[in-house]
Amino acid sequence: MTGDVRIDANVVVGPWPSDAHASWTVDDVERHLDRYGLSYGLVRSALAVTYDAPSGNSSLLKEVEGHPRLLPSFVLGPLDCGEHGADAVAEAKAIWLLPARHGWNLTGPEAGSLQDVLRRAGLPVFVELEETDWSGIDALCAALPDVDVVVCGIGYRTLRQALPVMDRRPRLHLDLSYLAALDGLELFAARYGASRLLFGTGAPVRDEAAPSFLLERSGLSADDRAMVAGGTAARLLGLAGGVAAQPTPADAVHATLSQPARRVGALPAGRGPATVANRAGRTEYPDIVDAHAHLGRWPSSWLPHPEADTLLAAYDRTGTRHAVISHLSAIWGGDTPAGNAAALAAAAAHPDRLSVWLVANPNRPQDAGLLAEQLGSPLVRGFKVHPDTHDCPIDDARYDWVWRLALNASVPVLAHGFAGTTHSDPLLFGHVAARHPGLPLIVGHSGATVDGFRRTIDVGLRYPSILAETCGSWMTGRWLRRLVAALGASRVLHGTDACLIDPRYGVGRVLGAGLDPADLALVLGGNARRVLGLSSPSPLGGH
Repeated sequence: MTGDVRIDANVVVGPWPSDAHASWTVDDVERHLDRYGLSYGLVRSALAVTYDAPSGNSSLLKEVEGHPRLLPSFVLGPLDCGEHGADAVAEAKAIWLLPARHGWNLTGPEAGSLQDVLRRAGLPVFVELEETDWSGIDALCAALPDVDVVVCGIGYRTLRQALPVMDRRPRLHLDLSYLAALDGLELFAARYGASRLLFGTGAPVRDEAAPSFLLERSGLSADDRAMVAGGTAARLLGLAGGVAAQPTPADAVHATLSQPARRVGALPAGRGPATVANRAGRTEYPDIVDAHAHLGRWPSSWLPHPEADTLLAAYDRTGTRHAVISHLSAIWGGDTPAGNAAALAAAAAHPDRLSVWLVANPNRPQDAGLLAEQLGSPLVRGFKVHPDTHDCPIDDARYDWVWRLALNASVPVLAHGFAGTTHSDPLLFGHVAARHPGLPLIVGHSGATVDGFRRTIDVGLRYPSILAETCGSWMTGRWLRRLVAALGASRVLHGTDACLIDPRYGVGRVLGAGLDPADLALVLGGNARRVLGLSSPSPLGGH
């Protein structure tokens, strides 16, 4: 019976104190379930997250009353002060722990009585990885060997720590809210089985469309996909004996995300990636160009698939026609020319699918001659700079030789952007734009954080040469809509940060953002083709 159920095991309901995230009511959650054809949502209270867990848990029960598809999950912490009361887990279907936010430690002495209650309750325990670390998760599982633990939002940086803990903790599970390593879903399913993975979006804090697209475009078997979609959560929540049937989605979003992917260059009739209707009412296949991608390895993280062939296979699953890459060895390594040569070689082997951002290191002006020569290659689209890694603020005079090369060749620059840093805060981009108004300057990640999105909008409104790019861990469809509304759709470029981040998150986020079809076409591919000088794709699916 669990093959028919779909469960979002990670949803928050209630108001947030800022506008960083949407504030969902129970009716919003119901609409979310309908939109994606979901049977149930496991919800926790925003009030329990941001203010007071006991009162938030209590109010949650009142809010979900009369909404049988909404299953209450309680937020708990240390019990010794008596704040949670004797019936702390009564009526809960699951437990959430937020140790970092709520000022305690999973492995501290304050956790002892809580662990006793969790052992007796036998309810699944959810923890966001940002609230602890893998050592804390390992210790929690050791203390609760008979309790199912779910780690949410593991990202793409922690596979070296995650795999050993998953290996030795058989009741440890992962959700899909941000299982972001390239092919990470398939990797974990193959290594541990689909029964240790469950669908959760993290909505509305995280983007709800991205994990939906990840699962729909996965390489899992139909049975494994059904297990992740609802079977695992139904078992953990004790619903296996009597679950509701999967409802029919109420609008086109789920159908859009779930259309089968095509291999690029082959477009069978009636098949393809998500489709959009143009203003004449005809259905068209979107042209997807990834304006921010990489090959290579990363020193602080294990990247399971750093090669061009595996990256292109990932793009086939999303319907991405073309990507512009830089090589991570050119960014992180000392031999920038060698890294650029590796990127050019990969693009030369796949010229219809890949082209190149040449990495320019401001500390290596001796590379200027070679870079000027390489700018003449039809495989090159412009420069990539990384102020943080190269320890040089983007508005520093050491970049002047890079800007001159870009202006002379009339090419854009994609720059890593991260709010709050002294090197790449989006507001610093304005200093460059003021001095070089003719230089198309793309804010990578749109500043990476919610503050970064706000600052990218601020600086973009003041300088029309600045564009925003969408990849990153905290971008959502809501913020993408805000970028488009503020800057105009023609100044927002789709990017994924593959091979660091699985491109299904980036593509799904854009497809599910609810953009006007004409704006969607610009963001997904039209802007990249215009700004980067890429030829228009063939209407028959070529490049």
